[in-house]
Amino acid sequence: MVSMQAHGVLPTPSNFSVWYAYHSGQNADLTQTIDVLVSNNCPIDDQTLDELHGKFFRSPNADMALWDTSIRARETLKAVLDFVEKTKNDANGIGTAIEDISTQFLANVKSLADLIESLVEETSRIVGRSERLGLDLKQSADKIDALERTLQDARREATTDGLTGIANRRYFDMSLQTMSGDAMNSGDDLSLLLVDIDHFKKVNDTWGHATGDEVLQLVAATLTQTVRGQDCPARYGGEEFAVILPGTPIDAALHVGENIRTALGRRLFVPREAEEAVCTVTVSIGVACYEPGEPLAQWVQRADAALYRAKKTGRDRVVSA
Repeated sequence: MVSMQAHGVLPTPSNFSVWYAYHSGQNADLTQTIDVLVSNNCPIDDQTLDELHGKFFRSPNADMALWDTSIRARETLKAVLDFVEKTKNDANGIGTAIEDISTQFLANVKSLADLIESLVEETSRIVGRSERLGLDLKQSADKIDALERTLQDARREATTDGLTGIANRRYFDMSLQTMSGDAMNSGDDLSLLLVDIDHFKKVNDTWGHATGDEVLQLVAATLTQTVRGQDCPARYGGEEFAVILPGTPIDAALHVGENIRTALGRRLFVPREAEEAVCTVTVSIGVACYEPGEPLAQWVQRADAALYRAKKTGRDRVVSA
């Protein structure tokens, strides 16, 4: 395990949270990310810890829903525990009542009818309380189900690009770290595609940003339809997309890139407000295969360099690093 002292890091509130989560093992993705950084001999300084804290802990914007939901979940679970404690007390109460009644019965057999009546009354009270507790527990279970759905929606919103509906940059960064760690452990190939829409500025300037948004949605839909379920397509930024391809060597990754390029080339783009096709959408794609132990930034840079060569040599093509 890695320690703060080993990297000369003073414990601030944010990096203390990161190290605590790492050593406690409560966040598998965070633990694997730090292990990958260490294996790559990357410095774990205050800036790195702040970035990790921003990725894996609450942010002031998108993650507020997650934070609020977790608070409400804790409150609901506390109420459930209180209900359980009440039930336990009722069980103890009926046991004490039976014991008291048994003692009185042994002392005076003549009061049998009174004792039975007392037992029936105590039992009726406990049954009534149990029914109320059962209703409260049912309502709490419904609340927990609703909170769970809210939490799932909040997580999806925090990792999804609002315009295209595919993964956003944050989810891409997290997946890149996780999948590279998996590849190092398994020895499997791992490839990356960087996809850039050709002449996208001209689309915006000619037909407007609404049409540009439709082009982005078209490319995102094509990526999703072309890659496998285990692959990770994401909006990387602006008109640029990325696809992580686990278990994929460089030759197969080039083939995936060609499939994406040709799939878009077969489609005539028709804006919602237009009656006929405007143009075909073309993309340039850079491909790089991960080398075990390679810093992730260097891997992405190699893919970006391949993308730059694809654009410089005529666009609408796939180039490997």
